[in-house]
Amino acid sequence: MQVMANRTAEATELRIPADPQYIVVAKRAAAGMASVAGLGLEALDELNIAIAEACEHTIRAAVAAGMADAKVRINFRVQEDALRVEVRLLGSKPRPPVEPGPRVAATALATAEAIDMAISMLSCFAEDVDFQAAGDGLVRVRLAKYRWR
Repeated sequence: MQVMANRTAEATELRIPADPQYIVVAKRAAAGMASVAGLGLEALDELNIAIAEACEHTIRAAVAAGMADAKVRINFRVQEDALRVEVRLLGSKPRPPVEPGPRVAATALATAEAIDMAISMLSCFAEDVDFQAAGDGLVRVRLAKYRWR
């Protein structure tokens, strides 16, 4: 289990195991970046919900695809008008599907209906939501929180 964070002038990157227990780490990083970006408390709360949703969907995709030792990469970019976030599954070699534990839902985002629902949910809490899911289990979610909205 390794949590890594890198920061450059343009972005801060966090990598966590594809395990629901680590979503709290992603939410704490989001809170810190929201502060750096100058977002208010309401925007911070909304961002935390959006980050948790994006991570949950990404982790479900990793479990459904049987990806061994998958990681979730979260990139935060503070811009003049917004905090932009990308949540992406970093895959590894597939393994035979294993019965998921009680913390992980058994279903993955396999249908267009489920993807539409995920986009709708994320759009309630963030702006500029872009959700992509590939058949091989890879997931990428991009979203933004603007300072003035």
